[in-house]
Amino acid sequence: MLKFRRRQLTFTAVGLAVVALTFWVVFEVTLSAAVRSAGEGAQRRLTLFDRTLEAIIERFHYLPVAISQAPESRAALERPDDPAAVEAANGYLSKLNETAGAGEIFLMEENGSVVAASNWWTLTSLVGTNYSFRPYFADAMERGRTEYYAFGISTSVPGYFLSQRVDGPDGPMGVAVTKINLGEIEATWWQSGELIGITDINDVVILSTRPDWRYRPLQTIPRSQFAGISSQQRYGENGVDNTGIITDRWFSRGAEFALLSGNDPETSGYFVLRELRLPKHGWKLLSLTPLSPLYGGALTMASAASLACAALLLILVLFEQRRRLVAQRLADHERLEQRVAERTEDLHAVNEQLRAEIADRVRAERAEREAQHGLVQAAKMASLGQALAGVAHEVSQPVAALTTHLASARLIEQRRGTGELGPIIGAMDKVVERLATLTGHLKTFARKETLVAMEADIGSAIANALDLTDHRLRQVGVDIEYRRPRPPLAVAANPVHLEQVLINLIANAADAMAETPLRVLSIGVTDRDGHIEIAVTDTGTGITASDLSSLFDPFFTTKPAGKGLGLGLSISYGLVRDSGGTITARSSPGQGSTFTISLPTAFSAATRVSA
Repeated sequence: MLKFRRRQLTFTAVGLAVVALTFWVVFEVTLSAAVRSAGEGAQRRLTLFDRTLEAIIERFHYLPVAISQAPESRAALERPDDPAAVEAANGYLSKLNETAGAGEIFLMEENGSVVAASNWWTLTSLVGTNYSFRPYFADAMERGRTEYYAFGISTSVPGYFLSQRVDGPDGPMGVAVTKINLGEIEATWWQSGELIGITDINDVVILSTRPDWRYRPLQTIPRSQFAGISSQQRYGENGVDNTGIITDRWFSRGAEFALLSGNDPETSGYFVLRELRLPKHGWKLLSLTPLSPLYGGALTMASAASLACAALLLILVLFEQRRRLVAQRLADHERLEQRVAERTEDLHAVNEQLRAEIADRVRAERAEREAQHGLVQAAKMASLGQALAGVAHEVSQPVAALTTHLASARLIEQRRGTGELGPIIGAMDKVVERLATLTGHLKTFARKETLVAMEADIGSAIANALDLTDHRLRQVGVDIEYRRPRPPLAVAANPVHLEQVLINLIANAADAMAETPLRVLSIGVTDRDGHIEIAVTDTGTGITASDLSSLFDPFFTTKPAGKGLGLGLSISYGLVRDSGGTITARSSPGQGSTFTISLPTAFSAATRVSA
């Protein structure tokens, strides 16, 4: 049997290993293929987007040359102080831009000041603005022609600037500039539903389908380089938000991956990063493909393959089990025929045994009924003991009152000196003394043994108290906040007395919270230098400062008439004091009350006794 189990465990382990290996191989193959396919698709799309971008820019390449050769432009540069020449240049540029559809067209003097512009009539007119600090002006003056992407300072609209130097007979006269608004290509990318972006030579995103990526670096720029980038003013008044878009990037499975962090689930997580360089502009065109769908597809394929492998293994196991089952049944049939005869002989012995068991069962049922009757009688005796305790408690007060009245009657009789009522008063004294003796015996019956050292487990005492008051707490609707101390804590006290004290405090707390909207009972246990503190806190009506001083006096109660006798806290105070501890109360009207029991730990009490 042991050998069979070992063989079965071996086959199970091998099967699980085969299923796990199948899952891993299919997952790796599928994921690698999906990553490769996603990279190839992204490369095709990036190539298409590159051609679209070049087509948009190429459409406006002729404008700077045409502006530099126009007579109106040359006249405005030769006579910038002539209003007629400037007005003619403004009109020419406006009409030219209406046909071309560029962002803005403007003409700059050799000092960098704009002398004419296509938007001369708008509130954001460029006329009169000096852009000598812009690289597209300085580079054009130096090399004759340049291209530059920057954020429009006057219009607050980013664009791609094509600039052409205007040469005169005596040297450079100025620069003709065409600004192309690339919002059209951003709209095209956005319609594709992909994460696309363009970064410039500073690795800062200048165009993207995500507006929150614009003017942010792919990865955080070091401080040593950030100041130089900010001085270029190519990213508008706000400059670069130096919060990197990509947290980390690495190569794996023949592709580059990137980790993006953020609050938007569409732009956070792992992505396949594809990059296409645009050497002509010094840009990089980026495509980010989410990795989670690829992982999901790979997991699905791997799960299906592993399930198929597991199903095949189960089929083989079932065929083997069926073969063994057929052989086992044939062998069992032969053994069964042999055992039938043996069983027949055993029936007589079994019948005798059954008769004996029936007799035992009858005797057990009789014993059970007798035990039940005994439990009922014990319950009656317990109820009788509780009733006698109540009688002792209630009768002791009128007995004390009768004793006082009899003493008063005896004094009055002595003053009168008649002696007629003496025998009657004496007889009444004997009756009252007998009654006091009976109540004293009832009280002594439940009195503790003060000479016996006892230990009480805090957790058990609190649990028992909560259990005994559970009906009252449920009736009022009180929520309990209590965590049993770990490890257990023990105090030097009688467990029954500690439970009685806790029951009194919990019942009082339930009564105090009966009329409040918030009903929460909190019980906390704290170990403080050889003493255990148990704090019982409620959210009841609270106790006034004048009542706190008399709270533990006998027969003092804050409850309405008929609701309490005022003995619970007094008895609790005595029980705690007899155990060597203290009980205190603090409360504020309307804010609840807290009763704190402080008892010596069992260890500290034992040390004190031995000393």
